[in-house]
Amino acid sequence: MNWRITAATAALLILPLGTTYAAVTNQDSNSQESFRSSATTEIAQRAKRGKKGRRGDRINKVLKQLDLTTEQSEQIKAIKESAQASKENLREQMRAEKQEMRSLFESDASSAELTQQHQKLQALHQQRGENRFQTMLQIREILTSEQRAKMAELISQRSERRGHRGQ
Repeated sequence: MNWRITAATAALLILPLGTTYAAVTNQDSNSQESFRSSATTEIAQRAKRGKKGRRGDRINKVLKQLDLTTEQSEQIKAIKESAQASKENLREQMRAEKQEMRSLFESDASSAELTQQHQKLQALHQQRGENRFQTMLQIREILTSEQRAKMAELISQRSERRGHRGQ
């Protein structure tokens, strides 16, 4: 008789614990799914902007403080739109080359093949930097000397606030 009471008591204790565990696990699963969804959205937004997508935001903030004329704003907008198309094309090339690099690493590719692929990626990185520099030169040509000086000052202030002194 003792073992029946013990078994019944154990069952009464275990059953609520099991349902509580199931509820908590389900709730955790739902919260994890919600977290994954929001994280995926954030990652997608970052990918759309690029790893350093805020760079465009930063330059826009600086440009807004330069008291641009309507004509200057329109010219800068055209320059940025032209650069954007080139940037998207370059981004797609880089994505494809990075995928190729991953494939080579997973395969039995030789060191020479990996080195060649690395050089392709480096060239694309360099081209991206060159494009960015050329865009800034084009924008610079539109600015007056006073606006250029103010822009340099604003960029310097932002760098100092972020701890990038002397760079």
